[in-house]
Amino acid sequence: MDRPPFSRDRVMNEQEAARLLSFARPLTLTPRTCLWHAGDRPDMLVRVEQGLLRAKVVLADGREYIKEFYWEGDEFIDFHHLLSGEPARYSVEALEPCRLQLFNLGDLRQLSCWPAWYHHLLAVQLRIKEEKELLLLTESPQARYQHFLQRFPELDARVPDHQIAAYLGITPISLSRIRKRLKDLNKS
Repeated sequence: MDRPPFSRDRVMNEQEAARLLSFARPLTLTPRTCLWHAGDRPDMLVRVEQGLLRAKVVLADGREYIKEFYWEGDEFIDFHHLLSGEPARYSVEALEPCRLQLFNLGDLRQLSCWPAWYHHLLAVQLRIKEEKELLLLTESPQARYQHFLQRFPELDARVPDHQIAAYLGITPISLSRIRKRLKDLNKS
C-alpha cells in the first residue's frame, strides 16, 4: 500500500505538496539498473512510489556491503554529496521494478516548505544511521537479524539472503546458521 506523498509526518500542507509534485520527474527502473553509481554527483531527492532499491558499497576486492534499502513511500538524498559536494560513495540499484519520482534539489530550494522538509529528511536519516551504527557495534549477528525481522518484516521475503547478510555485516553462511538456530528454537 502506497503512503500518501510527502505527508508522513505532516511536514507540508496540501498546497505545498501539489507545488512540490509539479517539480517531479518520473522514472522507472528495471531490476539491476542503477539510479546512480559511486562517483556520480546525485543532486536529487528521490521518492519511491513502487519497488525496492538498495544503496551498496563495493570495495576494491569486490566485497559488497548494503548501506540501506529503500521501498514504497521512502524519500532519500545522498546527504554526503549534498553536504560535502564530493561524489557519491555508493551506488543505488533497483532490486525490483521501480517507479520513482525525482526532484532536482535546485528546484526544491525555491519552495517555502523546503527548510522544514529538509529538516525532517535529515532527522529521519540521522535516526536510521544512529540505530544501525549502534546495532552493528553492540549486538550479536543473531540479534541484528532479529532486529531486522522486527523492524522490516516485509523485506525478509523481498531481499535475497546474501543482500540481507551484506546489510547486517555478516556472511551468507552465518545468516543461514542463524536462521536454522532460530527455527530450531521455535520448534522447542
